Amino acid sequence: MATIHFNDALRRAALSLRGAGLPDEPKARVIRDVYGRLRFALDCPLTDYPAEALTKLQRFQSALGPYATNAEVLSHDSFSDPGAVFGSADWHRTLVELGADEDGEPLGTAEIQLLDRQITGQDWLRPPLEGGTAHPHRFVFFGLKGGVGRSTALCMTAWGLAKRGKRVLLIDFDLESPGLSGLVLPANKGADFGVVDWLLEDAVGQGDEILPRMVSASPLAETTIDAIRVAAAMGVGELDYLAKLSRAYADVPSASGPKRMGVRMRTMVERLEAQEKPDVVLIDSRAGLHDLAAVSITSLADTALLFATGGAQSWTGYRQLFSHWQHRPDVAKHVRERLVIVRALTPKTDREASVRGFQRNAYELFSETLYDELPAEQAEEGELFHPGEKDESAPHFPILVDWDERFQEFDPMLRPEDGGATQAQIEGAFGQLIERLLSRLDGDSV
Repeated sequence: MATIHFNDALRRAALSLRGAGLPDEPKARVIRDVYGRLRFALDCPLTDYPAEALTKLQRFQSALGPYATNAEVLSHDSFSDPGAVFGSADWHRTLVELGADEDGEPLGTAEIQLLDRQITGQDWLRPPLEGGTAHPHRFVFFGLKGGVGRSTALCMTAWGLAKRGKRVLLIDFDLESPGLSGLVLPANKGADFGVVDWLLEDAVGQGDEILPRMVSASPLAETTIDAIRVAAAMGVGELDYLAKLSRAYADVPSASGPKRMGVRMRTMVERLEAQEKPDVVLIDSRAGLHDLAAVSITSLADTALLFATGGAQSWTGYRQLFSHWQHRPDVAKHVRERLVIVRALTPKTDREASVRGFQRNAYELFSETLYDELPAEQAEEGELFHPGEKDESAPHFPILVDWDERFQEFDPMLRPEDGGATQAQIEGAFGQLIERLLSRLDGDSV
């Protein structure tokens, strides 16, 4: 018998269910545990399921070798609260590539209902909870890696929006590499508490108590019309940050069950918004495929700005993320229209060719993963979501942020006469980003 690896197990399980003559109701589902092991699951008592069909499922499950704990099929009898298990929001309609048969003919895809019990990364598949309060537009600044000018772009966007009369709230979610406060606040001007403090104090019922002492005004707004307010990752004078960070991601017990991190982060953002009353919120996300980034993009963002350069690393990383969504079509439809790709550090040399190549790569990435597949005959307008390559309102159409050596080691709080950037230099590098965000804000008010 051939060795079964992680990549094979789900494909074999989905393939075994296809054409097996199993009942349509209840349809056999799949639960994958934290080790990748698979169990078939039935949303009914075991006695309600035909014996012959149950024997088939047990045989299919046993054939998964090390990726099946045993032959027992899960059902209502397996859980003390089957309603909570089978009614979980973490079940997703999932497309599984089946590979090819012995003659090399493609077998296409199979659709299953999958509950994926992951240690981390669950929030990449979790949409915002229903019933959230009305809120200002939230822009999340995200990148797969550091060094692409994401935080500098956020600071300059905050300045540009405040210059245009918008009250801006900045929130630093890059807890493992906190640096936003260093860009927009002098060392002695921070707030007493930071985001990491709220996560700890909320766990013992004191989150609301520290909210008024979490936000401070940035001097970056001294030359703008409205204010720039900052909720930093850590408070001023912090001496025990690592001890706090090691506890910050924990779920918190409650009468209705554990409060997961995503719910808690949204609660904090909503309460900061109620306190500060901003026109717009800019969130500096944790870089990489991290749980904090997942919460920021899927659960909080009205617009998620995906920073990328023209290198293969950007395209490889985003393809992995987009493919994760692509195989969960309901999640892909929820998230794709909120994404906007940003061409960071756009070079001055061969600029036109560089931008054209980036735009083409971005279009191909979205087309092959998140956009609806176009049939041979063109679908009616509005029937499918697949914007054209040159559609400037499409998620794939890049916002350009120019490379400028002035901003490589840059203190945004320096005035021009002291060596800081002038308004013309800021607008030259970040003007397109500021205007695109402003147009989305104006669209909200229409």
